[in-house]
Amino acid sequence: MLVFAQSGYFHDLLDSFALGVVILNARGRVYAANTAAATLLGHSREELISDPAVGSDVFRRTDDPMALRRYLRAALRRDPPGGPLRLQYRTLAGTPLHLSLTFSHLVENDKIFGVMLQITDVTEIITLHERERRILGEKYRVERERVESLRALSSAVAHQLRNPAMSIGGLTGLLLKKSPPGDPARPFLQAVLEESKRLEAIVAAVGEATLPLSPQTSCFSLRDLVQSRLAHVRAATEKRGLSAVWSLHGDDGRLCLDGSLLGQALDEILTNAAEASQSGGRVDVSLSPHPAADGRADHAAITVRDQGPGIAADILPFLFDPFFTTKAVGVGMGLCRARRIMAALGGEIRVENHPDGGAVAVLLAAGAAAPGDDADTGESRDAAV
Repeated sequence: MLVFAQSGYFHDLLDSFALGVVILNARGRVYAANTAAATLLGHSREELISDPAVGSDVFRRTDDPMALRRYLRAALRRDPPGGPLRLQYRTLAGTPLHLSLTFSHLVENDKIFGVMLQITDVTEIITLHERERRILGEKYRVERERVESLRALSSAVAHQLRNPAMSIGGLTGLLLKKSPPGDPARPFLQAVLEESKRLEAIVAAVGEATLPLSPQTSCFSLRDLVQSRLAHVRAATEKRGLSAVWSLHGDDGRLCLDGSLLGQALDEILTNAAEASQSGGRVDVSLSPHPAADGRADHAAITVRDQGPGIAADILPFLFDPFFTTKAVGVGMGLCRARRIMAALGGEIRVENHPDGGAVAVLLAAGAAAPGDDADTGESRDAAV
């Protein structure tokens, strides 16, 4: 093989490769290299083969000489080829290159007699990736500034509309009190009052949506939180004549995140479920903490399923859009706000139709959870609330 390696045919074969090729013997000495490798490394083929000082110079010109030494030692120890080694290399002219190195063993008669090192110049690829990263970073910065500008504008507009809307509603209410029962203007005054209240609700929703969310982490029982929000929503919906039958089941767990924000997002989901259900319709709420290997739960799911008509296919894509609503009276910010809260908590919200009818919403809350303090915590429990 050594005689063949010294032949002109062999060197012509090496030079036919577009990538750089350097062949080392079992002692780590270079005994063959092609023109592409000499061009990349900045030394002639003869220098690479005959001058040990050139090898030392090649090591010094990399950004991590020790990594290169370990990589070559592993190859000479006959370790199986691993992944490529990425290095930065500065040529004699001072040009920085990004090189990718791989190796393969040369075998004859089931005996490894050398290592072939393949050197690929990936500078252009790395440069393109860095350029793409800079472009994306700049795009993200511009988008963030645009969002902040819109937030500031929305906040200013909401602030300017709040006082006139409240004045219109207050004065209209005063006129209604003073008008006699048979006054033909009363229906018009009532309509103005209702629309002014709707405008106030929209202004409040816009103002709330533009406020920054700053989650404050605390640990709490997931079941206790959901039960308290169920009681709150049940009382609020019953005042509006909605009489859903609530059912809470699943495992408890101790979750560590902003329980107040999670409760606000859950309120929106529970309210939607109550509104979607027919009078006396059932709403099932399920808790599913997910324990990690160390016994702590890294996230939990709260699933709410109603027995309503479900969500029309043409509406599904717009559920989380601001001010989108199918209700006769409503602002359309509930699900948008819930998704914003869940994103701030590092979680997410999913809403879809259930195969057996109705809609199902899932709040996935990320956080550090531990077993509850109560003796029955972690056990599956069913309850009607």
